[in-house]
Amino acid sequence: MFCGECGTQNPDTNQFCKNCGNPLRRPRQAPVPPAAVPVQPSAAPPAQPVYYQPQPAVVQPAGIRQPGMAPGVATPPAPSRNTGLPVLGILSVLAGAAAFFFYPYILGALAVVLGGISVFLTRKKTGKIAFVAVIGIIIGLAAIVTDNFYFLLFPPKELTFDLLSVLF
Repeated sequence: MFCGECGTQNPDTNQFCKNCGNPLRRPRQAPVPPAAVPVQPSAAPPAQPVYYQPQPAVVQPAGIRQPGMAPGVATPPAPSRNTGLPVLGILSVLAGAAAFFFYPYILGALAVVLGGISVFLTRKKTGKIAFVAVIGIIIGLAAIVTDNFYFLLFPPKELTFDLLSVLF
């Protein structure tokens, strides 16, 4: 069965065109001849090969056409949903860096959460956005660990001198 709008061949079971989405009209049945007249079998037309025709990536459904668009014309691709993810990754790095100087637990946890959200929502896990977000997570965790063990990592010189004089 062929579509009356775009001419695409469709299976006989389809109610709508697979290309443009318009309803398919069933061909009218010819009246049945009387039984007295024998019907001569006609020769079947030669089978034509079916060729694959690539369809557009996104087809505009029927009834939602934009003015000036022909039926079956592909619509422009939808914008990517990753528009805010680079911002989350960069905010994660900035919060992690600020955690070394102000409120290490709060800003470090914020860096880890923002980086985790950015990595989770990114489609391409090996891309730049995910890389920046992982860096922000690492910096945030480093700020928290550094604050926990600050005096062990960087002992004050006065305390070291006093301890040595007491011990020896």
